[in-house]
Amino acid sequence: METLPADLAELNNHVILCGFGYLGRSLAEQLAQAQIPFVVIDASVENLEIAAEMGFLTYVGDDVMDETELLAVGVNRATTLATVLPNDASNVFITLTARGLSPQLQILARGDLPETEAKLRLAGADHVILPATISAHRMVQLITRPTILNFLEARAERSHLIELLTQLEVEIEEFTLPPDSPLVGLALEDLEAKAKGMMLVIALRHRNDEMQTHLKPDDRLGPEDTLITVGRKEEIRLFLQQNAYRYQMRYRGRKI
Repeated sequence: METLPADLAELNNHVILCGFGYLGRSLAEQLAQAQIPFVVIDASVENLEIAAEMGFLTYVGDDVMDETELLAVGVNRATTLATVLPNDASNVFITLTARGLSPQLQILARGDLPETEAKLRLAGADHVILPATISAHRMVQLITRPTILNFLEARAERSHLIELLTQLEVEIEEFTLPPDSPLVGLALEDLEAKAKGMMLVIALRHRNDEMQTHLKPDDRLGPEDTLITVGRKEEIRLFLQQNAYRYQMRYRGRKI
């Protein structure tokens, strides 16, 4: 894992976290644990002092962050912005501003009131977080494992499946095969035989973004296929290392 940047100028392919209240702190801790670079922006000096004491990169912003402030924290270089302020109007404004500055940015926005969801989506939010129904851990899943979440939601499995598997020390992981991977061309049954029970492939996303969930033993792996697997992370990593593949976790196209 790489060392997290300690300076705004070093940030690239990072997460902007707007707000450092209870939800923001939980999300920051999860991001730090996952070694994902991020910056905290908040109008509260007290909140930012706490964030700095925890070792997080911070930036002082106004109650409603404008274009200048979002550009200062690298919104044009970021992969994701999560706005989790306790004020719905501020979250709507930040979402609208950020979307105008970066059309490709993934935006997660908090909404305390159910009726705010429509406004946030109209403003450009990709995901609307209602604190009563979603955890900081699940927000990190949206950032680090978009293929997995899309797979689960496409199958209408909106439960706490990932959290449950984590408690059992089994996780859903995704990784993408580079074109020169020695695993390219293998049939799934051969891959799982080589893995010797270390992992089970439950879905494939091909490079044309087609998601394949009904897998057959003789289905073959193609270059740049994304494998969604179930297993223990360290065992999956060990298998990939043993088979001349450099383990790569991805979020929004960035290797970590």
